[in-house]
Amino acid sequence: MTNSITTITNRNDNSRYFLHNRQSEPVQKKLTKNQRLGIQVTTALGVIGSIALLAKTSKTKYSFNLSTILSTPFKDTFLGKEEYTVGKILTIGAGSCLGGLAGGMIFDTDKNNRQSKLREALIQYTNISVPIGTVALMSKYGGKLSKKVGGKGGKLIEFLSPVIGLAGGILAGNKFANKLNNMIFDKKEHRPVELLDMSPHLDDICMASQYIAKDNILTKCASRFIPLTLLVAGNEIGRKQEKR
Repeated sequence: MTNSITTITNRNDNSRYFLHNRQSEPVQKKLTKNQRLGIQVTTALGVIGSIALLAKTSKTKYSFNLSTILSTPFKDTFLGKEEYTVGKILTIGAGSCLGGLAGGMIFDTDKNNRQSKLREALIQYTNISVPIGTVALMSKYGGKLSKKVGGKGGKLIEFLSPVIGLAGGILAGNKFANKLNNMIFDKKEHRPVELLDMSPHLDDICMASQYIAKDNILTKCASRFIPLTLLVAGNEIGRKQEKR
């Protein structure tokens, strides 16, 4: 009888212990609608700011007067006229990442999430910069090789080189970002390529298609959406929270 009472008492004590521990665990607070909206706004401002900088430094003179901008046909604006080179994409991507990071630091009041946002910023910008570089590099050397080979073989090389550059860049970028994160933040973790990581690669796909199908109207139209695709990177940075 005494043993039964002792067992019941121990069970009650254990229950209280585990209940106390469960209650004392930090609860992951999801961002509110207003917090997410704030991050979206700062990300958009980062992209707009980088586009304004590119327009200001462009050889073509673009007006910053609001009435002039609204009355100018889209094809004659910076977004509709300029070719998206590697440097321009990297600049817009940097604006998105910085805007998203700033928004995350401002609107996410949990300071424990700050390092996770810094790590995500490194990953997202690497996801933008490495593949765009490999696409441009492979297309450059692939174009030279295709001229030497000539014929169908040359056309095949010209087609495959940016595709190989894109695939290799995505994998290399993820591996490089993980190594940098582990080295800089001393945090042993491996972040796989996630579905939303593919959004920055839409600009790489557009750029790769420009090498494959030069002067194609569909390719040119698709490339106009590059700034919009880069908004995802900044939003992911700002909304990133530490796993608990």
